[in-house]
Amino acid sequence: MMNELQKRDCPITFELTPSGIQFLSVKMNINNDCFEFSPSSVMSEQFGAIVSALYSLFQENDDMHNEWNSCEYLSNENHEIYREITKVEWDNEGEVVEIFLSRKLVNKIDCEKDLLNIEIRNYDQILKSYTVRTKDFCYAVAKACTEVLKEYGFYGYRYSTEYDYFRIHQLLYIKAFALGNFEARDFINNNSNKLEKRTSFEKEIELLLFDM
Repeated sequence: MMNELQKRDCPITFELTPSGIQFLSVKMNINNDCFEFSPSSVMSEQFGAIVSALYSLFQENDDMHNEWNSCEYLSNENHEIYREITKVEWDNEGEVVEIFLSRKLVNKIDCEKDLLNIEIRNYDQILKSYTVRTKDFCYAVAKACTEVLKEYGFYGYRYSTEYDYFRIHQLLYIKAFALGNFEARDFINNNSNKLEKRTSFEKEIELLLFDM
């Protein structure tokens, strides 16, 4: 069993509603601004892209989380990378919205103070920009994924969106960050091969099932 996981109020929310065809309804409330998106799986990625793009802004141990192609790195005059930017493009078969996520890279994460920059653009025009606590955005993303998976199931969600999905290991990291509890990410070193790593499946499932 993991140490106690605690749900909380979050100033950012997402609501996901599959349509049964290729459109996914995404409602986002951030800093009292409300947005509605309808990304089409025929033309673009859907909410699974947000999970992957957000996950790619972090690293664990020697795992660089480099699983998202739309990334940009900013470096200083000493060629030291200090910020990463990821981009998600949503197309509703008529209008394209780009969501940029940007985070300063740090050696040691402080979940309470870590900040995330968000820009929402339409054809290179910035519609809105925000700076929020990273853990709040992670919480909102993880909560939305947990709720829609518990209602539709993994295959039911994929089928009902034609065909969006979440990578489980990515969702678990985002949920761990949001809750400030990384026990499910700890390696269990009980094997002779030091290059081989294991994690607790029980703790991962407990984290996946936790209602936020």
